[in-house]
Amino acid sequence: MSPLTLQEELAGIASQDLFRKIRTLERIDSTRAVLNGREIQLFCSNDYLGLSYHPRIIAVVQKAVSIYGVGAGAARLISGSTNLHENLEKRLAELKQKEKALLFTTGYLANLGILTALAGKEDIIVMDKLCHASIVDGARLSGATIRVFPHKNYARLEEILSKAVSFRRRLVVTDTVFSMDGDLADIPELIHLKKKFDALLIVDDAHGTGVLGATGQGATEDINGAEEVDIVMGTLSKALGCLGGFACGNKALIDYLINFARPFIFATALPPMCCAASIEAIKILKEEPLLRERLWNNVSLARGNLKNLGFDFSQLASPILPLIVGEEKRAVEISESLLQEGFLVPAVRTPTVPRGKARLRLTISASHTQRDIEKICTVLKKTL
Repeated sequence: MSPLTLQEELAGIASQDLFRKIRTLERIDSTRAVLNGREIQLFCSNDYLGLSYHPRIIAVVQKAVSIYGVGAGAARLISGSTNLHENLEKRLAELKQKEKALLFTTGYLANLGILTALAGKEDIIVMDKLCHASIVDGARLSGATIRVFPHKNYARLEEILSKAVSFRRRLVVTDTVFSMDGDLADIPELIHLKKKFDALLIVDDAHGTGVLGATGQGATEDINGAEEVDIVMGTLSKALGCLGGFACGNKALIDYLINFARPFIFATALPPMCCAASIEAIKILKEEPLLRERLWNNVSLARGNLKNLGFDFSQLASPILPLIVGEEKRAVEISESLLQEGFLVPAVRTPTVPRGKARLRLTISASHTQRDIEKICTVLKKTL
């Protein structure tokens, strides 16, 4: 039998309501855009604090461009490292309460770099079933043995670790905030198991950085024993509104990544202007706590309105609100109906989530107004 052509494969996914296409937007601000000549409201962005349009950040980027130009020009180990890169790494290490930090061009590359550097064929990586795709891909590329435990089933994790005594290294990896479900990992329990079985604990705090913790440092800020988390990975592209990824840990771990993480060694450095933007974003995070207060007030308002539609978010503690509808076709239909009403909330389908668990993934921002939230909830009431 002849292999399927590319066109036949595409036709196949289209018949299952899984075909994806790019929407081109003209952005207005962090929660509004123009699509096909019509203004729409965004309830799908990870710009949780609205910092991508903050005037202070725009100003420092303009200044940085005038000094450093647009691109870094080379990898960090060649000529792509500037004082802005060094400054940002120091601030990230301080933010995450670690000795040292290392920048990557994206969060995706950070996870690939961390896992492929620290694990190989003599090691085992044990991860939560709902870990982000970048963690899955990094684990596969590492060549390590991979074991997956059911979502937040830490009894099963303990069982796996108890049988993993023959491996050189045992790496336990999890998201802190699971990006499609909006729930949180049990970091204290993971710390307990890491210590019990002498494992390395790596947490992906992409959706926690700038959002969780008493001052927005992230998911590990208020946890006793958080120093036992070996690597905190995060991104600059979500609540901080910029671009880039990072890893924070002790000096030996970060020095190891500098020497062995191929996505760091062989990728062009983050543009200096992005570093300047992120430095300013961290300053704003500390100096403007009302942004986080506004975000959580909006999250509370959205949860309350959606509860009246039958959705229970009592177990969630993030700005991610998944509206699980089940079938892929139904999710697409609801998404299109919302778009007709002026709201962009793309349908999330397999392979991003399991088949039959298609959903609309609402994300709330500090930049949303009370009217924005009440209006989309009213529309959802008619649509669902």
